[in-house]
Amino acid sequence: MFYKTQAKTDRPWAEATGAEFRTLRELCHDLTVPATSIKLLTQVAEAESDPGPSMRARLRQISDEAARIADICGYFLDQPGSGPADLDLLAAEVADSARWRFAGLIDVVAEAVSVAAHPVVVLRILTNLTDNACRAAGPGGRVRLTVQRTGDRARLTVTDSGRGFGQGAAGRASLGLDIVTAMVRRSGGTLQMGTSDLGGVAVTVTLPREASRPSGASHSAGAKEAG
Repeated sequence: MFYKTQAKTDRPWAEATGAEFRTLRELCHDLTVPATSIKLLTQVAEAESDPGPSMRARLRQISDEAARIADICGYFLDQPGSGPADLDLLAAEVADSARWRFAGLIDVVAEAVSVAAHPVVVLRILTNLTDNACRAAGPGGRVRLTVQRTGDRARLTVTDSGRGFGQGAAGRASLGLDIVTAMVRRSGGTLQMGTSDLGGVAVTVTLPREASRPSGASHSAGAKEAG
């Protein structure tokens, strides 16, 4: 069983009406201010309170998440062009973020590869797929992100140990997959769904590689439990 997108490269705001896009830009504009404030407040708290290592890590994670919100808003406000984006590094960042929310195990096995897509687009693809996988796996479950080079493409596979097709709640997962499908299509990529070797679902995304980054050695991040 699989679902596959067709390649398409229209811009992300092309499918919205003028009124819809104006509303989106206004919302992003308004969200940028509190997101920036949260980031600055966490930095001040870290500097003034001399927290221990655990609290320092949590404050930095809050700052990183706020910066991510600001980056997404900035993407829609500035209407930037395409990438490149380091798929392997972003996969590791998204996994680290998810570990704060997911009471299970997440591992990342990644080859160094860049894709010809904007980093915010890649970040949103990774975040939606990882969050869906974590919800499907449930507490104590397992999620794995795999990044590979395949010729002129990069392949991302997100697998989970959940109950498989049609067994989980739709809702947010369905919306997340719709978002991913649209972004992959606009980036000239493909998306397929199949059965995971962990027992649940495997979602595989391919994106065009960015040729400018030299290939590096593979690296892996072992499974870590949410902290």
